[in-house]
Amino acid sequence: MKKCVICQNSINEEINLLNLFSSTSTICKNCEPQLTFNLNDRRCKRCLKVLSSEENECLDCLWLSNRYQLINQLYTIYDYQGLIKELMHQYKFMGDVAIAQIVQLPKNILKQYDYIIPAPIHPNKLATRTFDHVTFVLDIQNVNYIQIFETELRQKQSDLTKKQRSLQLNPFRINQEIELENKCILLVDDIYTTGLTIHQLAELLFIRKIRKIDTLTFARGGNNGKI
Repeated sequence: MKKCVICQNSINEEINLLNLFSSTSTICKNCEPQLTFNLNDRRCKRCLKVLSSEENECLDCLWLSNRYQLINQLYTIYDYQGLIKELMHQYKFMGDVAIAQIVQLPKNILKQYDYIIPAPIHPNKLATRTFDHVTFVLDIQNVNYIQIFETELRQKQSDLTKKQRSLQLNPFRINQEIELENKCILLVDDIYTTGLTIHQLAELLFIRKIRKIDTLTFARGGNNGKI
């Protein structure tokens, strides 16, 4: 009997003609409702941030636009809160790779792009964690991607305010030359919070006359008011 990848309780799924040839669920009916993305919230159409009642336009995108050319669209799977926040920590820092199964990438979106490019991980972090938490999800779902970025070692971003992050130099660089002009690019990362990481990556691509840059993240966080 299959067990839930989150709580390890048995999944009792009745087999019928409708699901006979489909893959069985890896999440039980108790855990599944806790993994959410609230479509009813008033959100920025570009970055999906939940807008406050005082925001007529997204202040995060406005803040980013003062320094960067903005990405076209963010796609995400979950809100980074509650159970999903605990699971992402368990996955990234405790090495529970079974948790990667909860991140089901939208294949209908992936197929729209010329190149899928993941955010890079520094070799020191890779050695500590023993796996790349972004490309691992892509690999287990057989998604074709290229890695053209590398990064300098940075202070843990969640320990910094948005202002402190913005004062850092761009830590990323492109390590190989490929033809990117007029291409549609999808950047993939685990969590979108302030948007700085994604826009620092996109900054290196826009100068190569990209047609469009979108982003897919496993979860969409908030900045918790940090400025």
